[in-house]
Amino acid sequence: MPAWSRPSAASLIWLAALLGPTHAQGQPFAADPAPADYIRRSGDAALIPNGHLALDGHAEVCGQSVTVLDPRLNDYAAAFPRFIVLNPSLFAKVATPVKLWIYGHECGHVSGLRDEAQADCFGVARGLREGWLTPQGLDQICAFIGIAQPDAAHFAGPERCALMRACYAKNAKR
Repeated sequence: MPAWSRPSAASLIWLAALLGPTHAQGQPFAADPAPADYIRRSGDAALIPNGHLALDGHAEVCGQSVTVLDPRLNDYAAAFPRFIVLNPSLFAKVATPVKLWIYGHECGHVSGLRDEAQADCFGVARGLREGWLTPQGLDQICAFIGIAQPDAAHFAGPERCALMRACYAKNAKR
């Protein structure tokens, strides 16, 4: 195959960001599926009604959005306009502040934030408002995100951490 016809790693990352979340079979979902359609297509997913999600004892609500638990999701979480998807298998491996921040980040997207840095800050500000995010919790989030490589939508982990620390400082003063 000629070199010009092979997709670059950067173009594959851009394409993955454009297509959005997939489950383990690698099939992208429509931009705005109904939760029931997502569950039907995923196969192993389960619906958690609004107001019934608890993460390590913390009740989590994001407006009127429901949550879908999908152990086959190819990431920790994803957001669609009407719901949040969490991968419970991956969530089991991270500390409570990381889980709550991820949920808050995705809630930011469901609330209309498209920018990843804004969604990161949304999760941090939410943690401060709700009283679960401490400097030590932010350190855990930064350790989690610190190794992340940049992609079409996200800054590199250390840059994201620096922005979240600035967001923490700004919102802690309120």
